[in-house]
Amino acid sequence: MFPQIVSIEGAAAHRMLSPQAVLPPVQSPIQMLVLDHDSAGAALHEIRRLSDNYQVPADACGSYRALYGALQSFEAGLHQHVHLENNILFPRAVTMEQAVVSGGKKCLN
Repeated sequence: MFPQIVSIEGAAAHRMLSPQAVLPPVQSPIQMLVLDHDSAGAALHEIRRLSDNYQVPADACGSYRALYGALQSFEAGLHQHVHLENNILFPRAVTMEQAVVSGGKKCLN
């Protein structure tokens, strides 16, 4: 899907219709990725719950502490990743695709 988004962006930037950019539409793969994001978020929510919000026991060894620290970092990175895709990249790709399909009649920001 990401090469398709790059193709759509090129077509939108040059205000030209590109059949390769619009077939198949990006909406379906985006919906699948959003579902994957939701699933990953639910899994991390469960890990956070099971780990008591990553609270390391007082007698925990270094490996235990490193694991919890890595889990927190992974969760923060995943939240950033999901935000960038769900709230910025995906809506922009859909808007650009619509503009390309309509012949560039919509404004691209």
